[in-house]
Amino acid sequence: MSPTRVMIVEDQTVFREMLAELLRLDAACEVVGVFGAARQALAALDQCRPELALIDLVLPDLSGLELVRELRVRLPALRILVVTAQERPELMRELTAIGAHGIVTKGTPLSELREAVRRVAAGRSYHCPASRAALRPRQGGALAPRPRLSAREQQIVRLVALGQSSKEIAAALGISPKTVANHRHRIARKLEVGDVAGLTRYALAQGWIVEDA
Repeated sequence: MSPTRVMIVEDQTVFREMLAELLRLDAACEVVGVFGAARQALAALDQCRPELALIDLVLPDLSGLELVRELRVRLPALRILVVTAQERPELMRELTAIGAHGIVTKGTPLSELREAVRRVAAGRSYHCPASRAALRPRQGGALAPRPRLSAREQQIVRLVALGQSSKEIAAALGISPKTVANHRHRIARKLEVGDVAGLTRYALAQGWIVEDA
């Protein structure tokens, strides 16, 4: 299997170089671009053809949020892992809503960062403790009650939370994209939420995404 093509966008030189060296030691990764600003990275997309992007949120030209949004439009299949010093719950929720597949804080051990890269590159999601806590829905200090979902609906919620598209879910489950769309419509009605961020929060709360798997 070919190594995953990785792009790094980080404004702090020391941390940027550390990330690049860490990934170059991993035979499963090929570092194809290292940038200190968002517009530099965007200008090099055609040349780099990344499959995974590691992105900081504080950049000198665009914010990391703006960069994630732009990358999701330009390269819908690109896997995105955000590496940030910020831990605000509202920020974690917004990142998930706009399509980030993983979030780790800069205080994360290198072993956990390697694991996050591995999982996001493999098509899964990864959330550090801070982002898991932010995405876990609560009502009055207690976990929200569980609406009754069928086994198939639970599968679909989990796959959506892991960053899979409806087409990918259909292929994984051996059903048609139209059937997936029908299931998602029923799920949205039952849970009163249909966006990726909401479904991710729900899947985390129910324990359907196991971080040490």
